[in-house]
Amino acid sequence: MAQAGNNIRPFWDVIPQFFLIPLKGAGVIALLLFTSLATFFPHLFILIAVFFLVIKYGMEILQNTAEGRLNAPELSFKVLNENYELPFKQLFLFLLPILLMTQASSFTAFIIISNIILFYLFVLPASVMTLAYTHSFFAAINPFTLISLIGRIGWSYGILYVFLLFLNGGASAAYYFLVGDSPDASIFLALLFQIYFAWVMYAMMGYVLYQYHEDIGYELPEDSIEEDKDSTVLARFHHLVETENYAAAQDELRDVVLLDPDNLDLRMKFHKIVKMAGDNKQLVMHGTGLIKRLLEKRKLVDAVNVYLDCVKVDPEFRPESDVHYLPLAEEMRRMRLYKQAIKLSNGFHQRYPKSKQIPYLYLLVTKIFIEDLTMDDKAKPILSLLQKKYSDHEIALEVKRYNTFLTKV
Repeated sequence: MAQAGNNIRPFWDVIPQFFLIPLKGAGVIALLLFTSLATFFPHLFILIAVFFLVIKYGMEILQNTAEGRLNAPELSFKVLNENYELPFKQLFLFLLPILLMTQASSFTAFIIISNIILFYLFVLPASVMTLAYTHSFFAAINPFTLISLIGRIGWSYGILYVFLLFLNGGASAAYYFLVGDSPDASIFLALLFQIYFAWVMYAMMGYVLYQYHEDIGYELPEDSIEEDKDSTVLARFHHLVETENYAAAQDELRDVVLLDPDNLDLRMKFHKIVKMAGDNKQLVMHGTGLIKRLLEKRKLVDAVNVYLDCVKVDPEFRPESDVHYLPLAEEMRRMRLYKQAIKLSNGFHQRYPKSKQIPYLYLLVTKIFIEDLTMDDKAKPILSLLQKKYSDHEIALEVKRYNTFLTKV
C-alpha cells in the first residue's frame, strides 16, 4: 500500500476546502460568467467555447491544488489561453469509450471492448491526473502508466474514486433538492451545478497529486516546495488554532520559531496567537524583539501595530532601543495616529538623555502639534527646549522657522 512520503494532510481531511474553491475570488466570477454565457446565449459556437473554457479552468484548478494552493486561479486572458491543448486532449479522453464502441463489429469484439471500457472508466481519474502533470495524451491512455500511478497512490485512489462517483451525481442531486422536477425549472441552475461539481472534482484530483507527489515522481515548483515545507511544519499548529486550543498552538509555534528565529512571517504568527491566547506577559516579551526585526526590514506598519498591541496590555511598554522611536513615530504620523506618536515620544529626552535621536524626534512631535493637531501651545515648550540645547544642530533652522511662525500667530 502506497503511502505519501510527506506529512501533507490527506485529501479527505481538507474536503470542505475543495467545495469552497469554485466560490472563492475569481472562481465564483468564472462560475457565474460561464453559466450565464451558456444559458442566455445558447448559440452553438458559444456553447462549444464555454465547454472548453470550463474544462480549461477546471484543469487550472487541478494544477493549482496539485501545487498545494487551495484557491481559485485568476481569471485572465493568459490563464484561459495557455496550454489550451489540455482541454482538447481531455475531450478525446472522454470520447474514447464512444470511439471504441464503434469498433465492436462482432459479439467477441463487443465483450473485449466492453471490458476495456470498464477498465478505462476505473482509471479515468488517473488518466486526467496524468494528463495534467505530463501534458501527454499517450501517457494518459497508457495502461501501464495508469496502473503504476494507481499503485503508487494505493488504497487512497479507491477513496478518491468513491468521492468522485458521489460528486458526479452531486449536480443532479443538488438540482433536484433545491429546484425539484418542475419542467419550468431553471437551466441556469442546472448548468451552474454541473460546472461547480466538476470543478470540485478537479480540485480533489489535483490535491491527490500534491499529497502523493513524492511517490508519483511529480516535481513541485520551488515556491510550492517551500509552501509544502511550511504546511508540514505548521500543520499541527493550524489544527490547534482551528480547534481554538490557543495555548497549545502557542507552545507548538514557539518551537518552530526557535528553529527559524529570523522568519518574520513565523514571528508575526506567534505574535497573533499569543494575543489570541491572552498571554500578555509573552506578548510584551516577544513584541520587543519583533519590533526591532520589523523595523530592520522596513515593515513599519507591522511594527506600529505590534507596538500598539503591546502598549495596550502594558501602558509602560517601550521599544528596545532609542533608535526605534523615530521610525515608529514617523509611521504613526503617516497612519494619522497623532496622539499615539506623541505618547510614544513623551519623556524620551529623560529616558535617553544622550541620544542623538532627541532633536529629530522632538521636531517631529512639534510638527504634529502645529501642522496636524493645531495645538500650538503644546509645541512652544518643545521648541524652546530644542532652541536652547540644539542651537548648532542641523534642525536649528527649522526650529527657528517654527518659532517665527508661532510668534506671528
